[in-house]
Amino acid sequence: MKNIKYLWVIFGFLALGVNSYAGGTKTAKSDSIRVKYHFNPVVVTATKIAGAQRDLAASVTLINSAMIQRTPAYSVLEAVKTYVPDLYVTEWGVMGYGVAGNSAGKISIRGLGGGATTYVLILRNGRPDFMGLMGCTVPDEFMLEGVEKIEVLRGPASFLYGTNAMGGVINIISKKMTKNGFKTELTGGIGDFNSKKLSVTHGGKRGRVEYYLTATTRKTDGHRDYSNYESDYYTAHIGIQLARNTKMEMNGDLANINLFDPGPESTPFVDHWYDLRRYGGSTTIIHKSSIGESYLKLYSTFGRHKIYDGWYSKDRTLGLMFYQNTKPWVGNTTTIGFDLERYGGNAKNVKSDSDFGKYYITEYAPYIHTQQLLLGRFIASAGFRLEHHELFGYETVPKIGLVAHAAKTTSLRLSVAKGFRSPSIRELYFWRPKNPDLKPERLWNYEVGLTQQLGSRFKFESTFFKAKGNNLIRMAGTWPDVKWKNSGKFTHTGYELVLDWLPFDYLEFYTSWSKLDLGNETLNAPGKKLSVYVSYQFRFIQLSGNLSHIRDLYGADFRQNPMNNYTLLNLTLQLRILKSISLRIKARNVLNSRYQSMYGYPMPGRNFFVDMKYAL
Repeated sequence: MKNIKYLWVIFGFLALGVNSYAGGTKTAKSDSIRVKYHFNPVVVTATKIAGAQRDLAASVTLINSAMIQRTPAYSVLEAVKTYVPDLYVTEWGVMGYGVAGNSAGKISIRGLGGGATTYVLILRNGRPDFMGLMGCTVPDEFMLEGVEKIEVLRGPASFLYGTNAMGGVINIISKKMTKNGFKTELTGGIGDFNSKKLSVTHGGKRGRVEYYLTATTRKTDGHRDYSNYESDYYTAHIGIQLARNTKMEMNGDLANINLFDPGPESTPFVDHWYDLRRYGGSTTIIHKSSIGESYLKLYSTFGRHKIYDGWYSKDRTLGLMFYQNTKPWVGNTTTIGFDLERYGGNAKNVKSDSDFGKYYITEYAPYIHTQQLLLGRFIASAGFRLEHHELFGYETVPKIGLVAHAAKTTSLRLSVAKGFRSPSIRELYFWRPKNPDLKPERLWNYEVGLTQQLGSRFKFESTFFKAKGNNLIRMAGTWPDVKWKNSGKFTHTGYELVLDWLPFDYLEFYTSWSKLDLGNETLNAPGKKLSVYVSYQFRFIQLSGNLSHIRDLYGADFRQNPMNNYTLLNLTLQLRILKSISLRIKARNVLNSRYQSMYGYPMPGRNFFVDMKYAL
């Protein structure tokens, strides 16, 4: 990883040089609390068409750039955990999540995904990003640098995105330059546990070309022995206006990660290291014509994993996405699309000289989604996907929804959607629990919601849902006689409440509360979660706080290994020292709570991180 540091010198000089050439071109002011569409933002993930949030039957949470800046989070998963109801992410230390079955970074939405990172699909600008061999996401590769906003779809989105979207979708959307000129930011920071960060971001727009580049390195010694973490992270976005109605966008990312798993406090690990490299990219052609917008995306993801026990693997995912948005008649918007994806890889153990083989799977699916405005206040929607898996054949995935605008400030919504997840290559073919006879997991999700806005500064949302499924894959038996098996039926119910209040332009309150009844599927999915976000801005001072309260958390299914309830308070203070220099102080776990986010792994107490940003 040290050799990569030379890239920093080159990157820095290029950024400074281009910015000097710009001759001090003015840049757009940063986001503030005062946002024109604060209570009705435009989102794209739920339908693949940019539209107002209040017109959607699905449950969507938007985390904008201002919210990202005002949280002390290091990663995307930390940010979404802070703001999204019914979403939980396990952690084991200051930085880093790791990989493999016992690692942190397990993402649970409405109780799905607490034991594996294969139930919530993570997208980069609409591109699926997961480990092709294991089918799981790799949480350490998703950092906040270069991120404009994050959209989180709560509930199944399989009709649009296929397998792994059974629990929900997290779509990470990159920053773009919208005005001519150049912008460079240098950020450096230090904190407790010998934590350090250095980042350079640079963007520009000239004529038909715009781009945004980031390079970040961060490290920490951790709060426990053998909990070190170090990573280098790079992203690139380039947009080219090829013609008046045609644009090409290219996005790429590279992450080099070295970290240690400290192990449970009762049986700590020594030298359990992970060496990971992840990289990928996509090229998208967007064309507008008389029949609507056409999107063609080619994408790929690659990975190389080395682990202390001798594991060595290489994986890749190659895919194509095409969809056409059209408005065939008044009040109707229809999307027709086709997805093709091939994923897999090979693995071996270099210590035991064992070859686990090479496996690849191909999936493809046509789909359609349509929305129709009725009587000026009702929006009916329906979707259908026909997924084909080379092992399991065809899977039909329907969805229906209805939004009723009872008044200008009141909206009712309901939806019924099917979700599914195909068994991963790991579950089918790897190690002793493997079972090539597994069947896809399936569920039906029913939900109803209300959105009520009072005046121009207060909004309330409520959602009630029930998910009924079967074939949930669980490990059965006692070691060493264990095997993955499809279990019986399961039912999850719950509700989510969200309050968003802007009493003044400089003050915002955002609160969410969620309650789950998960039956026996209790692993890493809290029964109750409260999140409170407060932001106050006065002249050159910005103060924000995030409070989370977690109850009824278990470290295993069947309500086994109960964990203590906890309350976590994080504060962020931003000071504008000069026009181009700002200071940010992050205080994490201000209450010095003794808690565990993951069973057996104590989290750090009160700690601080200070960084300074220089904008050119």
